[in-house]
Amino acid sequence: MNRWRAGRGWVGGVCALLAATSAFAVAPLPGDATVTTLSAAPRAPLGTHGETGTAVYSNNDGLRVISPWLQARQEVTEGVSVQVQARTDIITAASVDMISGASPAFQDIRKEVGFLSAYDKAGVRGHAGYTYSTENDTHTHTMTVGGAKELLARNLTLALAYGLGLDRLGSVRQPEALWHDRTSHRMDATVTQLLSPTTIASAAYTLQQIDGFQSSPYRLVPLVPQDSSQWLRSQAQWVAERHPTSRTRHGLTLEARQAIGARLTLRAVYRGYLDTWAVRSDTGEFGATLDIGHGLELGLSNRLYWQSNASFYRSMYSVDRAYITRDRRLAAQWSDSVDLNVRAKLWVFEVLLQSVLLWTRYDDFRTVAGDRFVPMADTWAGILQAALAVDL
Repeated sequence: MNRWRAGRGWVGGVCALLAATSAFAVAPLPGDATVTTLSAAPRAPLGTHGETGTAVYSNNDGLRVISPWLQARQEVTEGVSVQVQARTDIITAASVDMISGASPAFQDIRKEVGFLSAYDKAGVRGHAGYTYSTENDTHTHTMTVGGAKELLARNLTLALAYGLGLDRLGSVRQPEALWHDRTSHRMDATVTQLLSPTTIASAAYTLQQIDGFQSSPYRLVPLVPQDSSQWLRSQAQWVAERHPTSRTRHGLTLEARQAIGARLTLRAVYRGYLDTWAVRSDTGEFGATLDIGHGLELGLSNRLYWQSNASFYRSMYSVDRAYITRDRRLAAQWSDSVDLNVRAKLWVFEVLLQSVLLWTRYDDFRTVAGDRFVPMADTWAGILQAALAVDL
């Protein structure tokens, strides 16, 4: 009976997480590394929740991002809570154009503030939120709303979430009057089912429509003569990148969790992705969480990712085209990431320490080495995060 009750708690926690975090504006491609948050842990509503932490991202392209954040949540009445959050990303890069390295070193600070209200009572949950972020060349407004309903004696949960993103972006070299608009709509539908006292499964479908400017205002694409076997930089003519102004994304995520004994939980995830730019990807992830006891929990996961080229992507272009890119996120690639995290609970405090190592190999993306365009070597990135939360 106790295990069955724990399973019911998993259903509620997982669905609340999916509903509350699924409706961001322009989501990264599915291969991008992410970090764990203390808020993401399934928990019952408490009177007051505070959280702070810092994540550091670094890769071998010279990009470093330091991201401190602060979050507070207060239950204002039974089943109703409000949350405020603030985050800053301090960005340092070898170049504002991270793909070709065609510009000097770059620094920027991104600031974000947000508000979220949530309802959770009698098997019904809902949320509504707003986030505003700004940096030197982008202003973003994101609105989210969603809800979930428990059925069949709380063994089945249906959740639906919608997000609207309104972006204004351009180059720091331009006045804001010349910047571009981008709008995104995102819908997530999730079904979560308790299969047994120790097994839970979920399926989620994501539909996203993005319209507007989707290129980099900084990125230049080289045109190299077709008869050049050397692909020399000195022979290249550089033109501005141009992407289609409409993109529709489809994603299907399947997840299963299995409890083994009283302390070990296994997790398996598959995600398939397809969009109208002909980018296809498959992601497989397997992880395990071990409850060591005395409030200490250890998590380890591995994620494998594969992606195809976008339809208009070329390793090198010899002539200008309607759509032309040098964005390596649109190139065929493989990646593998390993995530190790330690979570400790002591009285009203909770501490999270996390490290992520991400390796990526590109099938045919070329970078600049001296005067030549050469195949890009493997890239590496790492994330280190520390967070502290308190519940009162």
